[in-house]
Parts: sequence; C-alpha cells; structure tokens
Amino acid sequence: MKLLNYDVRSLVEQNLRPTVKEKPSTGYSKAQYRILCRIIIQKRITETFFTFLLYQLYDLSDWKQLNYEQMYEFIHILSHWDYSKESKNFNADRF
Repeated sequence: MKLLNYDVRSLVEQNLRPTVKEKPSTGYSKAQYRILCRIIIQKRITETFFTFLLYQLYDLSDWKQLNYEQMYEFIHILSHWDYSKESKNFNADRF
C-alpha cells in the first residue's frame, strides 16, 4: 500500500473500528423535560403561544407526543425566539 496518495485523516479513519449507533428513544428525555420547563418559566411563555407553536410546527395539540428530535428542535426554537417581537406579531385570536 502506498501512503503517498492518502492524507493523514483518511489513513486514521481507515484504522477505526466501525461504531454501532444506538437507536434514539421514541420519546423525549427527562433532561429535555426539565429544560423545557425552565425555558417556559424564564421566558414567561404563555400557554396560548406555546400551543400555537406546537400546533403549527408539528400539528400536535399535546407536547408529550413529541419524539426526541422534535423536542430538541422545539427547545431550540423556544430558547432562540425573539420575544420582543412576539407581542407585535402574534395575535392569539387567529389561533
């Protein structure tokens, strides 16, 4: 085998054992639940806004039906949402 045609990264990767990825759990984790509760309290998210986002993003009325990936994405959205614009743009009557 000629080593001249390979970079160091590809040589290292060729000598790694294959990894077995575990199947992600079907539901959310306890840590995600705690993070979601903390975000709701800290950001003062109203129930109307919460259910509006949940329904529009995932077509769900109950947040407990979210899987691990959806909960991760939902937490990311809630934590990075610009709440200063919420009162101007969000009209609960539309929902």
